[in-house]
Amino acid sequence: MRSVATTLVFALAMTLAACSHLATRSPVGVDLSGTWVLDAPHSDSPPPLRRHTGAEFDRRYADGGMPRFGGPMPLLPMLSAAEMTIAQDPVSMGIAYPDSPYRDLKWGTEKRDLYTVDAGWDDTNRLVIETSSKPLDVREVYSLNASGDTLTLQIELSGQRIDKRQFTRVFHRKAVQPAR
Repeated sequence: MRSVATTLVFALAMTLAACSHLATRSPVGVDLSGTWVLDAPHSDSPPPLRRHTGAEFDRRYADGGMPRFGGPMPLLPMLSAAEMTIAQDPVSMGIAYPDSPYRDLKWGTEKRDLYTVDAGWDDTNRLVIETSSKPLDVREVYSLNASGDTLTLQIELSGQRIDKRQFTRVFHRKAVQPAR
């Protein structure tokens, strides 16, 4: 009898551990929708991520310096975009970046081809997007100021070929032009 109870407790613990730690409904009063323009003086510069050939990678980092990402270049428009347009509803969000593919996110955990995305809201009403893959993990945290006109995006990169790096990008909500 004891082993059955132990097995049930273990199964329940594993099930709870597999659940996302993030809420899957947008908080009331938190709306990221709109066009956001980068405040460059208050933002970190984008990192020098680019693809290196094997020989270039070996030569460039033979001295033990920090390597840049050496695999196929991941799509990381949030690191370099000067503007983004967000459309948010209670269970998902889309982000349009200039000159980049449209990014569609649903709250919860989604397994995609080569990576897993866990997106949702933490207990302080910040949007958290964690993208896990090999060789790169990306964590994005979106937070609004009290008046809702400044969006701070904190980005953390970590992986097999890079040391953990953090970047902060600050955006201001673009005023909506009245219809004529």
